[in-house]
Amino acid sequence: MSSFLLRPARAEDIPVLVAIERAADERFRETGHASFLDGETIPPDVAKRAVEAGRITVAEVDGEVVGWLFVTRLGAELCLGQVSVLPSHGRLGIGTALLRDSIERARAAGERTLVLNTQSDVTWNMPWYARHGFVVVPPEEWSPEMRAVTEAQREHGIDWNYRVHMRLRLA
Repeated sequence: MSSFLLRPARAEDIPVLVAIERAADERFRETGHASFLDGETIPPDVAKRAVEAGRITVAEVDGEVVGWLFVTRLGAELCLGQVSVLPSHGRLGIGTALLRDSIERARAAGERTLVLNTQSDVTWNMPWYARHGFVVVPPEEWSPEMRAVTEAQREHGIDWNYRVHMRLRLA
């Protein structure tokens, strides 16, 4: 494989981001989490605003976008909203490079924490984040915003029996 480069997403990347997310979500077919296969992706208006704000980074191989990462806010905390890499480019360090880049940029911007929510029972989710320093946030330490996300996801059909919030302390 050729090397890859990371760059800020551009408006013309948005359709590709959706296609990558759908392809990456196919991995959930084997996990028993059918709720992730509902075809929902980052809404175009959310993607457009995130691109304009510099909150989406893409990975390119030979001029083709093959992965992306989106950060947003969850109350006072920076939140990792999505990481998706084309399955054909998986396990090559692209997702890790995107994650490390977001962590470095968050630290440089003075962020104190980076949070996310993920599956605890899927081998490429929680353990991968834990290898990068994220720790599970016990329910009694959830922020009001984490509680709201949990409730919204439950209402959307996501099973929180195997889902967790995680946090990385940056400062």
